[in-house]
Amino acid sequence: MSEPEPVPNPTEFLPLATSSDGDLRANFSDGNPITAPEEKVQPQTLPLLSLTPPSVAKALIRAYPYLLIVNKTLSVATWTNDDYWVNAVIMCLYTFVVLYFETLMTWLGHLILVAVVVMYSVLNNKIMEETNLRPTLDDVIQALSTTCIKADILLTPVTTMALTAYDIKRLLFTTVFLTPVYLIVTFLLIPPRTILLFLGLFLLLYHLSFMRVTRRMLWKLKVARILCFYLTGLDFSQARNSSLFAAAFAKVQKAGTGLPRLGGFSSPVRFTYVIYENQRRWLGIGWTLNLLTYERAPWTDEFLNESSSLDHFELPNADNSLSSVLHPAAGDEPSLGSARWRWVDKTWRLDLTNDGAITLAPGKRSKTTVQPTSDEGFIFTDNVWKKPSTEDSYSKYTRRRRWIRTAELVFNSTVGNASTVNEATSIGETSPSAARRRKSLRFADDDEDVASASGISKALEVALEED
Repeated sequence: MSEPEPVPNPTEFLPLATSSDGDLRANFSDGNPITAPEEKVQPQTLPLLSLTPPSVAKALIRAYPYLLIVNKTLSVATWTNDDYWVNAVIMCLYTFVVLYFETLMTWLGHLILVAVVVMYSVLNNKIMEETNLRPTLDDVIQALSTTCIKADILLTPVTTMALTAYDIKRLLFTTVFLTPVYLIVTFLLIPPRTILLFLGLFLLLYHLSFMRVTRRMLWKLKVARILCFYLTGLDFSQARNSSLFAAAFAKVQKAGTGLPRLGGFSSPVRFTYVIYENQRRWLGIGWTLNLLTYERAPWTDEFLNESSSLDHFELPNADNSLSSVLHPAAGDEPSLGSARWRWVDKTWRLDLTNDGAITLAPGKRSKTTVQPTSDEGFIFTDNVWKKPSTEDSYSKYTRRRRWIRTAELVFNSTVGNASTVNEATSIGETSPSAARRRKSLRFADDDEDVASASGISKALEVALEED
């Protein structure tokens, strides 16, 4: 007959502990039924904590509750939260407030003021609770990184347009010019309350995946692009070339201390243009550039922005109208009208490594080719462009490969002198001096090896290196 199992001592069980992220964690005793006197447990010293100054660490930990609140707000605004019911409630409240604002302020105005005070009190209590949990620096860094990522997502519509000073002036002029039309619409056709309602709902729903697909499908219609042009005065179909040129020139002027002057002009600076070729496999047809309407374009940059094909891609040379507005020449500063693009490579080259994703055979030296085969250099993905693989299979329905071509931004005085070129540091360089000079575009190395020149397009980092 087996002996009965011993009854555990109640002192062996400890209460559940709550971590800084809100999860419950169990505490276990060392098995000693005698309760030992409580000792102050010293926290484990981490390298991050030892390398961070105490004043910085204290400030980060005090900012942690506010980061959580901002992170939650950005999650709702960008539709990256787990519960979409919060977004639905916010939209309903916004609609109710806009439609019945006068009634609410007349009958419940004093209660709304009290509700604001109560919300502030609840928010303050939440901040105090998060502060008492004593978060680690790792928790703070993770919250800060997540907040920055979601803030970038929220500001993507503004940052991707890359509006120049000329574009802003043109947008302002067009808006003022259309003021009579707006007054006619608001007085005779659509009430201002209705415009405010639909505009607010559009902004609240902007980052919803369904809205992104709808906007992409509508943008493929020529009528939508023409209507957008006449309402804003901006030609977004050509924005990728002009914005890239203007952004590149602005970075060159801003980093003018690292560019030597040659007779009052800067020496040329090299860029590497990157275009991705996207294909889809259709049963009975094979691989083609005919993609679904709501997905990416056949030719894109690495941020999935639509681009021209290899045969129709043109360098974004400046025009007189743009050069007369942006950065007029003053003294020895280079002017936009004196700069232009020119190709360094004779033709487009296929990156056989696909930005390092494909490992080449040991005996193959060249990492680029001018005349690839129809199936060379591709990364294969599933039907929704996920699960990348270097091998083709029956479960792979999409693929893409990477084309590169180097050009240089030159000034009139340096067109005939190509010996002085400001080369860029590679993406893998880790020197402190190069890291401090990184900008929003990345310059390519003069070396033909593309392993050190990672994908560069209109929103990449720029690293300038002094001669």
